[in-house]
Amino acid sequence: MSEKRKIITLSAIGVDSPGLVSKITTKIFQMSGNIIDVEEICRRGLFSIFLIIDFSASKKSIDEITHALKPIENETGLKVILGIHDEDEITDLTEKEDYIVTVLGIDQPGIMANISTFFRKYNINIEDCRMIARGKFFAMEMVIDTSKMITEPPYSHNEAIEKMKDGLKDLCTGLNQSVIIQSEDIYKRVKKLIVFDVESTLIQDLSLKNFLEKIAKTVKPIGSKIESEHSNQGKIQALVKNVSALKGMPVSDLKKFCKILQLNTGTLELIQILKSMGFKVALLSSGFNFFIKRIFEAASVDYAFSNTLKADEHGIITGELEKPVITNTTKNEILEFIMNLENISSDQVVAVGDGSTLSHFRKTVGLSIAFKPDETGMKTDGILSSDRIISMLYFLGISKSELDKYLTRINRKSA
Repeated sequence: MSEKRKIITLSAIGVDSPGLVSKITTKIFQMSGNIIDVEEICRRGLFSIFLIIDFSASKKSIDEITHALKPIENETGLKVILGIHDEDEITDLTEKEDYIVTVLGIDQPGIMANISTFFRKYNINIEDCRMIARGKFFAMEMVIDTSKMITEPPYSHNEAIEKMKDGLKDLCTGLNQSVIIQSEDIYKRVKKLIVFDVESTLIQDLSLKNFLEKIAKTVKPIGSKIESEHSNQGKIQALVKNVSALKGMPVSDLKKFCKILQLNTGTLELIQILKSMGFKVALLSSGFNFFIKRIFEAASVDYAFSNTLKADEHGIITGELEKPVITNTTKNEILEFIMNLENISSDQVVAVGDGSTLSHFRKTVGLSIAFKPDETGMKTDGILSSDRIISMLYFLGISKSELDKYLTRINRKSA
């Protein structure tokens, strides 16, 4: 029977200074130690490091090794804690099932306590946790391992994962926090395309509501159809389906209503940052093209799809739409078209809508985000409940300091 490896863990914490890692690792090397895992963090002038070390090649006993490592405290000024472990206690990385969880919102006491308690209930291990935004606005990123998650009959493991995700979304909604959860392999996959459902994400709700009310009052035959729908998305669909009622109306009159529409704060900055990050940006709208042309002509997006009203040579609406007609149900086909054109796979796509059944965005995209959803239980990877749509950049791995740098560059260019 082969002899088990000599595994020692070393944790050290204290005031940061140059050369700490060198002093620690040099001491380990001098005793024939092989570092098989390490994590080092500096926060606000404080230093911490955790190492897993294999001393199988060392001729010294475990007691001699630990005795030789303790002087690191005097040499570095750090508090050092040593642990001795059997190699059976060290988990193989291939056995893990990691997910990335990002939580953001207005800071308040108890966020971490509530979320960590939720994971404990499911026997989910939190492997890493870091703040990516601090201050009044809170953003936290966690790595969790669900490989040993409790699975209750009759659910399969995958079904239990989905049930857990729904529970986490409900918990964070109750805490007034936005949350997204995505598997680590998808998170690390390079995203190349981000697609927005325009009406449900980029246009202010109130301005869209006022716009639709104006249409309903002006075009009487279509007014009852619009008003019978409860959501803005439904009202837009009613407008498109009953486009024949607009026959005889000057296009110029309809265009005047566009001035009512306003973008959500930070929308143009968000698009500029996404473009600078290398994303292709696509806008999908089931409304009419001139509804969004005025708003997005400065955004320099790569793709923009919406409906075009037919008009005669005098600019009078004929009551028909040019083909193809874009509806909520055909947006997936458009997304498929863009993916084929860009030669990218679905897991390289980020889709942003309201998460409702009317959004009809693909469930198989790499990352699906519901922005300020009205419905509950939507099958998206996460929920962004904040009015600040630019906050979705945290879900893409951007820290607050990086976001501030991007915004500073944008402000300089516009100055």
